[in-house]
Amino acid sequence: MSEPFDVFSVPLGPLQANCFMVVGADAGLVVDPGDEAPIVIDAFGELGFGPSAILLTHGHFDHFGAVAPLARHFSIPVYVGADDAGQMADGGLDAMAGFAIEPFKDPVLLSGEQALDLPFSPLAIPTPGHSRGSYTFALDGHLFVGDLIFYGSVGRTDLPGGDMDALLDSVRTLVRRYPADTTVHCGHGPDTSLGRELALNPFLSPLRHDPGHHW
Repeated sequence: MSEPFDVFSVPLGPLQANCFMVVGADAGLVVDPGDEAPIVIDAFGELGFGPSAILLTHGHFDHFGAVAPLARHFSIPVYVGADDAGQMADGGLDAMAGFAIEPFKDPVLLSGEQALDLPFSPLAIPTPGHSRGSYTFALDGHLFVGDLIFYGSVGRTDLPGGDMDALLDSVRTLVRRYPADTTVHCGHGPDTSLGRELALNPFLSPLRHDPGHHW
């Protein structure tokens, strides 16, 4: 069990992607800071300490748009799946969407499952489908899934690197591994739980009778 922490979320930027701040007594992490770096900087200023790292669930611009200024301000590492790092270096899909994002070219690359030596001991789990390099970060009953799962929906798979079969396989991995009441922090919209989505999410209907999970 890692040290206690709280999770605070704020939707940032024109696409309102959720940025999560995971904070304990004197340490913190930032997950998916998509825009508006001053909001994150001010939040940690109120806490009296800075985050130890930035974790990215994937390399789409609406989830990493504030990475460069935050990494520079706090002098902290940025973790992202190796297969998505190139999107950060060239701005990802920002030009296609009409946005100008400061690129970031020196992240720590994630490959395979990794336990990260960071506050709260996050476990980085590959969960491709929305993008090739998508990751979920697991912390004591919390899953930060990016655009893998939403409340009642799933991430789109029609962008480069998207694959619906891979996405369902990734969700299957989480369902088999974690309890039904595990909190799912989504990249957009409200939090949910694995049990709620397996039972009610129409996109996950192929997984409902999977004998590999034992709820």
